[in-house]
Amino acid sequence: MDCQTRPNTQTPRSTSLGLPGIRSRLLLSFFLLAGLIVFFGGASLWVMERTGKAHIAELQDQKLLLQTIKANQMQHLALLKLKNNWPTYPSNEREAILDETRQRQQQIITTLSQFTLAAKEYDEALALGQQLSVMSGQPLRAPHMTGMISAIDNLSLRLSGIGLTHLDAQAQKNSKSLMQTLLWLVLGSLALIVLSQTVAWAVLGRHLLKPLLQTSHKLSELAEQNFGGNSPNAVNRETLKINHALLSLEAQMSALTSEQQQDELTGLYNRRSFNQLLKQAWHKAVVKQHRIGLLLIQSDQAIASETLLHLAQRLLDFDVSGEHFLARLQQSQLALLLPDRDPEACIRIAQSLNQFVLAANLRAKAQSPRLTVSIGVANIQPARQLGWDTLVFQAEEALLSAQNRGGNCSAGANQ
Repeated sequence: MDCQTRPNTQTPRSTSLGLPGIRSRLLLSFFLLAGLIVFFGGASLWVMERTGKAHIAELQDQKLLLQTIKANQMQHLALLKLKNNWPTYPSNEREAILDETRQRQQQIITTLSQFTLAAKEYDEALALGQQLSVMSGQPLRAPHMTGMISAIDNLSLRLSGIGLTHLDAQAQKNSKSLMQTLLWLVLGSLALIVLSQTVAWAVLGRHLLKPLLQTSHKLSELAEQNFGGNSPNAVNRETLKINHALLSLEAQMSALTSEQQQDELTGLYNRRSFNQLLKQAWHKAVVKQHRIGLLLIQSDQAIASETLLHLAQRLLDFDVSGEHFLARLQQSQLALLLPDRDPEACIRIAQSLNQFVLAANLRAKAQSPRLTVSIGVANIQPARQLGWDTLVFQAEEALLSAQNRGGNCSAGANQ
């Protein structure tokens, strides 16, 4: 008995999620990336805060050391002055100068006690303080102060050396801290890149690209098969199922692309798509050296979503010859991009739009007067040294000028 093998007509289980599943995964990936960015941002701020506090502490130590050197120099000047003018000063003035030097020396001793690198200098300052404590201003003959003045000079030199050593150590520490911060930023950037690639594969590769590849392999197997005893109808059914899967995936990808480009309420281009179109038109105008125009259209009255939808539909019916793009930028603000137009043509189109909207007899509310719009017109010659957003800025200024005139009019950027 001959056994005839039949092809397996059961299609493999699809791993695609469908549009709602892809949306949820995109949302999850957004929160994952946002959480990672917040984590690395917080960690970076913590590292910078620690580095800043350490740097401030180092600066405070350097400030104390400089104040100590200054106080030591003042000691030198005070003792030298007292030595040279001892006979001419009365005893009470000599005592006052000695009291001042004792207090200053005590401050020097207190400051040096905080520095571990100045142990020997601390002992020298302590010895000078003891000598000053037993010195009296009563004798008519000046005490021997040459050794003390020389010791103060030596102490100043040693403190200056400590200051230089302290600065060198601080510079090395700051350099090391900078390298650690840069390393942290590099590692964080690499982690973000790796995670974003992983999320991209989990969302697109696994649930869109992988099914497409599996379908492609299946088609290749069917094309290479020799039908022989197999039923052509079974193969046709298999082919229909595969075509249906391909159409389903294509519809999902098309829906995703459409949602990213269109405004949900009006169906016009959204702000993101408008920016991309403007960039492309700008670069094209730079290469071909022609002008580009932009009309910003703003309703003069507060309007509801239904009225805005009617306005958008009427503007789509407005006859604009040549290449143009209509987009919704804000709540009640629309934009009309006009590549390869001169300023006069843009002004004529804007004035015609004012009359067209007024004649449409739209109402912001049931009892309100007819809807009118203000239009800002900008038209420039793009150049490489200018940014594409220059056109938007000029159109915004022109729109403000039209609104200041009372609305229901158009104004150019230079008017």
